[in-house]
Amino acid sequence: MEMRSFAEVEQLMADLEIPYTLVEHPESHSTEESDAFIEGYEGCRCKTLALVNKKSTQFYLVTLDDKKQIDMEKLAETLGGVKRLHFMSAERLMDTFGQNFGIVSLFGLVGTHYDNLHVYFDREMIEEHKIQTYHPNDNTKTIFFPMKDCFKIVESQGYSYEIIDV
Repeated sequence: MEMRSFAEVEQLMADLEIPYTLVEHPESHSTEESDAFIEGYEGCRCKTLALVNKKSTQFYLVTLDDKKQIDMEKLAETLGGVKRLHFMSAERLMDTFGQNFGIVSLFGLVGTHYDNLHVYFDREMIEEHKIQTYHPNDNTKTIFFPMKDCFKIVESQGYSYEIIDV
């Protein structure tokens, strides 16, 4: 799959009539760098984990507050007892979502259909924040939009989701 672009995100947000704010900034390679560029803006700084099971037959997209630490064993149990849950390789990430490390988000779902892909959102993030932020397929931009609209984006691509306790 080709690298995703911000133009796809713009079109999706227009098609779904989702209001958003966009902040352009220098290229960012970490959440710490990004946070410095968007200081003062309201919103949960989200991270999305692209994960696979032991045999790489099931894919998991898990979105949570970037400040939250992950216990992979606990997460594997929460996801139904997944055996050897681990991160997708850079090559698989590009092939599956058209995204690189550092910009993984639900925008990688656009135009895809995988029966073996499961989408999850952290309950605490959903309950505590009204605004969600991501790099919109471009690490020189940060997009802010209503938390509730993340579900609209996922569903518009034919996926269902679960809210879990990470």
